[in-house]
Amino acid sequence: MKDLGTLSPVSIREVWGKEDSDFTPWLADNADLLGEALGRKLVHVQTEAEVGRYSADLVFREKSTGKLVVVENMFGSTDHGHLGQLITYAAGLDARYVVLVAPDYREEHRSALNWLNTISAEDFAFFGVVLEAWRIGDSRPAPRLRLDVKPDSWRRSVTAKREVAEASEKKLAYLQFWTEFLPAFRTTHTDWKNRRKPVMEHWMGFASGRSEFSFNAAFRLVDGVHKLRAELYIDFGDSETNKEELGRLQRDRDEIEQVVGERLDWDPLDDSQASRISLYYADPIEVTERERWPDAQKWLIDALGRMRKAFGGKLTPADGHLRRPTQT
Repeated sequence: MKDLGTLSPVSIREVWGKEDSDFTPWLADNADLLGEALGRKLVHVQTEAEVGRYSADLVFREKSTGKLVVVENMFGSTDHGHLGQLITYAAGLDARYVVLVAPDYREEHRSALNWLNTISAEDFAFFGVVLEAWRIGDSRPAPRLRLDVKPDSWRRSVTAKREVAEASEKKLAYLQFWTEFLPAFRTTHTDWKNRRKPVMEHWMGFASGRSEFSFNAAFRLVDGVHKLRAELYIDFGDSETNKEELGRLQRDRDEIEQVVGERLDWDPLDDSQASRISLYYADPIEVTERERWPDAQKWLIDALGRMRKAFGGKLTPADGHLRRPTQT
């Protein structure tokens, strides 16, 4: 067992002697720490901002929206005076985010901030931030700004925005992957007519010659593992017909898999209308792993070609399932 240190609290005044001359300038220079606590990127605007006969300790601006954030700092337990001043500053500056920073919160002031959040419009928010300092053993003290009071929807909003940003990043990765993939695919399969353009989706479809069948390439999460697959997708518009066609093709399974050169996954997709026959890339992979794209794209081009060759002459549906062929 490694020798672990002990985390111990440090007096605020040991780190910052005075609130006005030490802590407030420090917080102005460390907007990123307050922003991290609030889940927003902040820029310092002004210290001791005049509001009538008074002055607000700090004013920040949210980078993404331009909304003003007014901050009142205090050492010791929260009191009515500082809370009242903070509300006055917020009104005078037309701030949207209102923050009280203190090392100790009295319950009545925590309740007051929560009440203000419940009666305020959605684009206003009141926060209580606890100021702390900690050290491990004899280390230098480290500051911590801990969010203690927030609107009920705040974390949900922050999480939603983060998820949107991550989703957008992944969509761009899909677009770039297919943008690189398609030229090489068309060079290799010159007789495979395909007018598809790169898309910001996890999959792309390629014509089979019949509207009921399509060859797809897809990134998917399978049993908790990120995978890449080439597949034959079967969709006649109803589950029973799809499973009948899967069974018809499966009667030639040995011959088909011999041409493909690998075992296939024959999946009736009981929870879905369609059915699918898949070939998977050997190792788990996510589209964000850009350094692995060349090998994955090379495999996908080859896998789609092998599946097309194996199934190409077998995609005429059984009697009663026939529809008009599509262009390949």
